[in-house]
Amino acid sequence: MLNTQLVEKYAAAIFEVAQEEGKLVEYDDELMQIRQLFEDNRDLKLFMADPQIGTAAKKKLMRQLFEKNALPAICNFLLLLIDKHRIHLLAEIIERFHFLSNATQNIELVYVRSAKELTPKQQDKLLARLEELSSKKISLKIRTDADLIGGLVIKIGDRLIDGSVVGQLNSIKKQLMANC
Repeated sequence: MLNTQLVEKYAAAIFEVAQEEGKLVEYDDELMQIRQLFEDNRDLKLFMADPQIGTAAKKKLMRQLFEKNALPAICNFLLLLIDKHRIHLLAEIIERFHFLSNATQNIELVYVRSAKELTPKQQDKLLARLEELSSKKISLKIRTDADLIGGLVIKIGDRLIDGSVVGQLNSIKKQLMANC
């Protein structure tokens, strides 16, 4: 519970700074890149999580990585998280910031699972159709899942649209079982 409150607090703080500077999109892009860097670099994550490594060493590394490559407020934010021993919450804070940013920009995040990789043309067509249906700008998160056999599973907010072959087979199975 405490971590959730801390994530909200820190995400709201950096979100407010981004809005005040009028750089919401830039902050969102940079923070998502930083999140990806932490996800892709296990050693960086372990270094930052190690309680035996002092804050000075962690801050030095953050400065080396981001002082020249990130917006100053983002670099300062990362240093603050280290000072407050909250750097372990970084991914969650960035995720919450991203949610706030999308909501402000009227962007809806849509998760798509596809049996096979979608071509750019298919992605564009899906994106256009979803934007038409939702009256919002859509951000697609697409992943391939061969277990679907064919088709798509789309998650928009609380709605789940299962157009996969597996989903259709399960639906037929339920109907047959109900009729027995």
